[in-house]
Amino acid sequence: IRQWDLSGKGRMQFGKLICQKVLAKCKNEKGQRTQIVSCLGAHPSGRKLVVGTACGSIQIWNCFGGMVSSRPLGAVYSAHGGTKPVTFVAFSTNGERIVSRSDLDDTVRVWDAVKMERGVGLSHRKFANGNRGGDGQHPPSILLAICLGLPALNESATCAFSPDGKTICAGTSVDRGATNDFGKLKFYRLPEEEKRPKTSKGDGATKSYKEGKKTAMLEPVLTLDVAKGASVLGVSWHPKLNQIAFGTSNGTIQVLFDRNLSTKGAIIPSARTIRQSDGLSELLRSRAPTGSASLLTSSSANANIIVPNALPLFREEPRATRKTKERERKDPELTKLPQPPVTGGIKTGSGAGGGVSFTQYVVESTNYIQNKNIAGKDPREELFKYSEGKSYVAAAYEGDVQRILAEKTVEEEEEEMKPKKKSRTG
Repeated sequence: IRQWDLSGKGRMQFGKLICQKVLAKCKNEKGQRTQIVSCLGAHPSGRKLVVGTACGSIQIWNCFGGMVSSRPLGAVYSAHGGTKPVTFVAFSTNGERIVSRSDLDDTVRVWDAVKMERGVGLSHRKFANGNRGGDGQHPPSILLAICLGLPALNESATCAFSPDGKTICAGTSVDRGATNDFGKLKFYRLPEEEKRPKTSKGDGATKSYKEGKKTAMLEPVLTLDVAKGASVLGVSWHPKLNQIAFGTSNGTIQVLFDRNLSTKGAIIPSARTIRQSDGLSELLRSRAPTGSASLLTSSSANANIIVPNALPLFREEPRATRKTKERERKDPELTKLPQPPVTGGIKTGSGAGGGVSFTQYVVESTNYIQNKNIAGKDPREELFKYSEGKSYVAAAYEGDVQRILAEKTVEEEEEEMKPKKKSRTG
């Protein structure tokens, strides 16, 4: 269990918050390290923590002080029977009771936190194995009640205490294919707390067993169908507003309240009445142009208002954020990153022909390495095969053919031009 300082004064390293201190190291009944199943509840005083582990134990730890705790203040192993993991735990408003839940069990169990710390009742021979990972039999002095009929198919299924700590509210889960089934919210009334005189550890355990006290098996006093085809997951009962908020697997959040018992919260928006329209408003609405805001009434509150700035033509491109710039720097096409130099091997570049020299290209294209017979042939003979029977130079010297390059010489052309010049001057 680690503690973090979120006040802004905690130590930072490489831009990340460093763990302030380690509070405890959870272990199972054999003394081996065990895992916490993402559930932890804080005591109202802030000095204690209750955790549920993967081995099926509930452990109370002290979170006040600078030393790392090696032993819990109190623990109960095999809380829901066997090694079923405890997926949710929480303290009551006064810190005297603990509620637990497992995704492999259809029950919610209520424990006495004070007696769990003292170990009252665990010394009796009948219930000794319940604290050591037995079949889940726990003394009624610690296991106060078991709420039945609460199937949980998800680790996120929780429950909540009422502000006075006398009622528990929990939701049920439904299968994915059961679209016609309802996710339900059930309420259970807990037994009253008994005030007993202070006795020793052994006397209290023997007396409670001899009196024949049994753990209360509770049935729901109220059941509400709240979500069709969806499971009820997180449940929270606000201690001051006295309102219940719960989330379902279909992505909705609902709030339950009572106008007489609840205060503020969801009552404020629900108390607002719909504004009544008068004759003048109806007249102005009838003469308003189509698409204007005055046409919106209570029945057409979801109508769209089209303004010029909402058109794609007038939208401004979003400014580049830090994450966008970092993503663009890693893109070689946007940053025009050059290919890395050849550091060895034939192909080291990122492109199709990057890092391949001309010699390497010829060797690969001619398959010189695999074709061993080319070394035993004469290259001149191979070249003469292409020039056999062909001559590109001898054609210029074939026969004694006189070719007239020009009909007159330069001198003869000059003589012909001289009389013409004289006649012009005369």
